[in-house]
Amino acid sequence: MNRTDDISNLFNRFGASADSYLEFSSQFDYKEKPLTLVPTASEPVPAPVSAPVSVIEAEPQVNAVNELPLVACTDVVEKGSELKLFKPVQPAAPLRQLLAEVALARQAEAQARNEVALSQVLHHDRPTKTRAHVIALVSAKGGVGKSTLASALTTVMRLDGGQTIAIDLDPQNALQHHLGAEPDVAGMGNASLMGENWKSLLLDGSAGSLLLPYGALSEDERRTLERYLDNDRYWLARQLASMELGENDVVIIDTPPGRTLYLDQALMVADQVLVVATADAACFVTLDQMERVLGERMAQGQAPLCSYVINQFDSSREFCRDMQEVIKRRLGSHLLGAVALDHGVGEALAYGHNPMLDMLATQACRDMLALSHTLKAQMKSMVVAESYAS
Repeated sequence: MNRTDDISNLFNRFGASADSYLEFSSQFDYKEKPLTLVPTASEPVPAPVSAPVSVIEAEPQVNAVNELPLVACTDVVEKGSELKLFKPVQPAAPLRQLLAEVALARQAEAQARNEVALSQVLHHDRPTKTRAHVIALVSAKGGVGKSTLASALTTVMRLDGGQTIAIDLDPQNALQHHLGAEPDVAGMGNASLMGENWKSLLLDGSAGSLLLPYGALSEDERRTLERYLDNDRYWLARQLASMELGENDVVIIDTPPGRTLYLDQALMVADQVLVVATADAACFVTLDQMERVLGERMAQGQAPLCSYVINQFDSSREFCRDMQEVIKRRLGSHLLGAVALDHGVGEALAYGHNPMLDMLATQACRDMLALSHTLKAQMKSMVVAESYAS
């Protein structure tokens, strides 16, 4: 079988005919040519010249590479050895970061000074009592409108030739909003940690009043502050004494609800204590707790004049009237009265308005004004009693 038969059989397998098959014979030689040597610089290859060309001879260049001395390399990287990586130079820290570091260092230094000052006074006697008259507003439970009442009394209570100062000891830091003061992160807490005098941080409030807010503290800062209060029972007394207030000045302290370190400090310095309650069962059952706390102060010979007031009183409800009668029988003359429930007082906070600037507008405002007169009368009677005692 020749080549033609093979091709014919192949076409038959595919069902085709080899009649149209035409075979070409190639006349090309595909053998690789032998490699030729590339002419070097020492053996120039003359180029064909079709016309006379002027040749410019260039000056011979010195081969600088050949003249460089060979230096033996001593730093040989052995197999398996680790390469030493050099860290790039870090860019300088930005200015704000440097300033922040300086501020943190200054704060740490001030806190250290305060720690030293605290350790020096822990075992000293009680400091000189402030000449100002101090009224502390307290409550056994929250939600009774204590801060609202504190801001109202701060607005309307003033002695001739004196100033009224509100001090917020409640970590909620809400009193500044009630008194219309510009919110500030600085306050009582920050000043205490930094060892600053409270008097330099007083803010202007409504109707010429002054305010020392609690301030914005982190959780760690708050725990540090409360450790100061726990270690020094006269902590608040020292702070008030350092403010150098006058005898015609009035200090109103707003405390957090319940039995707290802030309450203990306030009871230590208060001349008058006003317990704020509401006419409901929840507040009634807390009266025993508050009486026990005040009884401890009385046993220590440090009992301030204590009074009670029913706040947010809804006279339209028979149950509230009955609760008022029960509380009145329980407290007797220590109950100074009741402040009517007025939703407009709470709404005024939303609009940044102090309702006591229009004191006769609502029954609640008139009740709070009457309460301030009663407290002021108590204050004057205490001054008279002290003058007779001296």
